[in-house]
Amino acid sequence: MFNDKQASNAGSPSAARKFRAEELIFFAIIILSLIGVAITDYAPTQSWAYWIFMIAALATSAIVIEKLLVPSKELPFAKLLGIQLIHWGATLIAIFISFTFVKTGRMTYEGIGLLILLILSLATFLDGVHVGWRFYLAGTFLGITTVFAAYFEEFMWVVFIVAILSIVFSVYLEKYLTSRRTQEPTN
Repeated sequence: MFNDKQASNAGSPSAARKFRAEELIFFAIIILSLIGVAITDYAPTQSWAYWIFMIAALATSAIVIEKLLVPSKELPFAKLLGIQLIHWGATLIAIFISFTFVKTGRMTYEGIGLLILLILSLATFLDGVHVGWRFYLAGTFLGITTVFAAYFEEFMWVVFIVAILSIVFSVYLEKYLTSRRTQEPTN
């Protein structure tokens, strides 16, 4: 998700710091997601509090990345902040509504945990449009995790392997994109 301004600034030290910050945020999202999946698996009735925290963590991560990318985007930061607050606020409302399904007896805590994970995977993936490819990857990771959690009783080891593969892929893709940007001629 790089535009021309990002590509031309790719060699600068501040651009390198921005990309490192994005990568660290991505790693933190994956680790926090693993913790959330484990909590949902072992203590589904208490997992709702963690997922509310996770929405705040994802929203904060997206806002930090948006702030880092403001110079390369056409919109002012206030507009980008508004977009993020609406996006994650709507996600929070969807999760609160999903808990009414438990209160009315239509779903169990285990089922609602999967629904929340699905909502977060979709919200994270869709936020990739604004924030960048790492959010696409994190949303995909959460979606795959949801499928494994729904179909397999013992799924944490598979999710852990998928997390490691996601991180390795992220590092590889960043190196590939960086080498490609440095090879492009600057006009």
